[in-house]
Amino acid sequence: MASSAAPTGNTELFDRLCEAIAREEGGGDVYLKAAHLLRRDNGAYSLVGLEAGGGRAVYHYEGVFSSVMPFDAEGVRQDEAETLARNENVRESLERVSYSWVRPDYRDLLD
Repeated sequence: MASSAAPTGNTELFDRLCEAIAREEGGGDVYLKAAHLLRRDNGAYSLVGLEAGGGRAVYHYEGVFSSVMPFDAEGVRQDEAETLARNENVRESLERVSYSWVRPDYRDLLD
């Protein structure tokens, strides 16, 4: 599931993600939370965005499935992940999420 949007540099992506987390949650651990979220964005998993209300991130795994996972200053809590969809239903599941922030690479897909 690629998008026609130009990829965003890592530093710019980190900055935008930090701004989004600060807007949604505030607190002093914004940079740490963003680092945890992007550490999980490792090639196989792609960070799609933040669910509205904060506290959960949406990930896409190579067209195979989508999931939402809670996160905090300690890390992304994969053991509490909720699978949104698998296989042919992945795109629709990503479109149904209410986002507070969407990664630039996914904006065209989700608009």
